[in-house]
Amino acid sequence: MDEPASPTVLVTNDDGIDASGLRLLVQALVSTGRCRVLVCAPASDQSGVGHGITWRHPISAKPVNIDGATAFAIAGTPADCTSLGISGTLFNGIIPDLVLSGINAGSNCGHGIVCSGTVAGAREAFMCGVPSIALSYGWVHKKSSIHDLKLAVESCLPIINSVLNEIRNRTFPLQFFLNIAVPTDVSNHKGYKLTKQGKSNIKIFWTQTSSGVSVDGDATANMYTHDTAGTTKISCSSPTQEQLWSRKIVRITENKSEKEEEGDDTDWQALQEGYISVTPLSALSCSEIDTVPYFRGWLPCVTDNSCSSSL
Repeated sequence: MDEPASPTVLVTNDDGIDASGLRLLVQALVSTGRCRVLVCAPASDQSGVGHGITWRHPISAKPVNIDGATAFAIAGTPADCTSLGISGTLFNGIIPDLVLSGINAGSNCGHGIVCSGTVAGAREAFMCGVPSIALSYGWVHKKSSIHDLKLAVESCLPIINSVLNEIRNRTFPLQFFLNIAVPTDVSNHKGYKLTKQGKSNIKIFWTQTSSGVSVDGDATANMYTHDTAGTTKISCSSPTQEQLWSRKIVRITENKSEKEEEGDDTDWQALQEGYISVTPLSALSCSEIDTVPYFRGWLPCVTDNSCSSSL
């Protein structure tokens, strides 16, 4: 009996084709000798682009030399890369059995999943019927190292190999894709934990970094007024010069009451406890069950109010 053909794995990411995480993941896959590795990743850093796609203009695909893999750098988003990579056109008719997106240097969990290009790379494959996994590591500046990133990749290999076996046996559920997040202290992780997407978020602050040249030489003026209650209000005049604002990501937070309501099975909570979070995701939004009755009663009132206001 002939040996079954080795599965084909497509690797993408959002940090760019030169990112250490992607290169370490490809190296680990190639070293196992268990699969054929294809790479279709952004030519530049596309972190935080979410599920953006390019459709107004063509995108370029440039061959890149990566040992043991056939690779292209794409002038597009992670979703573009996955879509092109699984289309069968870029790799001469080859359609991958599994898509891996990552490994990202920074954990993707909670509300952050929405804007994650890494997760979008896996989600795009899922929406096209190809099994996929998003991979991320809780990188901390001045604490984490490339060695930690390598350990994070290695910690994900058992799940990757298991998924490949499930795909070979045609038992992997196509209703979901997986989001794996590895804790910062990867060398002392406590193993895998099945989790659900939590409500943790990245706290954002904006700071003005510099201003452009004024059109008429005057800076934008702020006007302070007081209402009848003595409360100060601020209104801005029309800007007369360009302003530059920088996004500052401070930390990831989770509301205590939300955490208590959700229990300890959320992705962010698992990471804080030292587990590798494994979260099944889909492309459908899950409505908060508690809000459904509210909107069920609210929606008919919208029609009633609309009719009465038009009289």
